[in-house]
Amino acid sequence: MLVDLKAFFNKHHIDFELYDHDPIYTNEAAVLMKEEKGFTGTETKALFLKGKSGQYYSIVTFTTKSTDFKQLKKVAGEKVSIVKPDEMEEVTGQKPGAVTPLGYEASIPMIVDAELFEQEKLVFAPARPDQTMVIKAVDLEKIIRLLGNELLIYREK
Repeated sequence: MLVDLKAFFNKHHIDFELYDHDPIYTNEAAVLMKEEKGFTGTETKALFLKGKSGQYYSIVTFTTKSTDFKQLKKVAGEKVSIVKPDEMEEVTGQKPGAVTPLGYEASIPMIVDAELFEQEKLVFAPARPDQTMVIKAVDLEKIIRLLGNELLIYREK
């Protein structure tokens, strides 16, 4: 169950940009589309995770950064792994390659790479491979709080 981010942002007066385009499933294609549409921002990737306890998590980080799962274990308080595509689609309705970092029900904690807060704008797929959304990084914490998700901060060692 995902929130309609466009409606949510409009309701809460949060600035955003929304771009429609051909479906994108690779970082390379995303870079080309970004140049074509002429917008700016830091490309992000989102992973949908599951802990040993069965708890789901969403993490958002840089597309260029590898995730340290030992560090993630410290942040989440349990060992986590990437949810298999079939389970993710069943739980969220999303397909791999266009996973949204935002808009999950409040019971799903959000893990955010601390360095994202230092960026100007963040670029992400809003759960659809044929759309790209851009938000101001300064609004990220506010968005997570309004959605009711617990915010966990991921920092590299």
